Amino acid sequence: MFEDIFLLGFNFRSEDHLISLLDANFHSSNVYLVKEFNYKDENLIVTTKSEPHPLLGDKIEEDISISTDENKLLIINLPHLFSEKYNELLNSSIPKLISLENYSIYENYIAQNKNSFQIITLPTNNNDLSVRIQIARSLSNSKKDTVEANEKIINFENLKIDTEKYLVTLENKKIDLTFKELELLKVLASSPGRVFSRENLLKNIWDYDYYGGTRTVDVHVRRLRRKIEDHKYNFIETIWNVGYKFNENKVGSQNE
Repeated sequence: MFEDIFLLGFNFRSEDHLISLLDANFHSSNVYLVKEFNYKDENLIVTTKSEPHPLLGDKIEEDISISTDENKLLIINLPHLFSEKYNELLNSSIPKLISLENYSIYENYIAQNKNSFQIITLPTNNNDLSVRIQIARSLSNSKKDTVEANEKIINFENLKIDTEKYLVTLENKKIDLTFKELELLKVLASSPGRVFSRENLLKNIWDYDYYGGTRTVDVHVRRLRRKIEDHKYNFIETIWNVGYKFNENKVGSQNE
């Protein structure tokens, strides 16, 4: 199921109702209340509320970046007045459920939008909410499978990554990589410019409890750089104290 679930635009009473349902049915998911949201570099940045809730425990106010390929769900209660900001949110590919309180909201937001949504009405119940979330998860997995099928070959300048044949070439010369090195390169190159934290890479490539910790990521990045970078290329950039990204500016000295 979804790792994180964000509630946006609800009042205290509806938040309390939804949190209770989510706790009963999806207690393995982290639930956050959203104070505000904005877009930055095509990623959705949500600012979470710090108010305590008996079922959520102590929370701190923080900014969390959400991209389309992460295991996160938005449950959005749309305001009565049409908003371009919310319309942009609806047009994003991030998995979401939409809450409607009256038909005018449907006319303002949904009727003109070409995307399909899972819609709930408040107060919802256990069965309806569970089914909607499971459908959203299924649709999200289906989209990811389609994207992965269409991205078997990743081309970036003179670097070619064939993810189906596990073959990497640079200037038409084969580069011998280990399985983990190739997985690391594939993740980074699939989203050029996006910063991946060491924890995120460790979770996605080595799984949560790998004994080597985040130092394992640094070791594999160094090995990968030795194989695909020289004075001409700087594919992987270090973001200090955070992690790594696939550099959109390829040419330059190595950044260890």
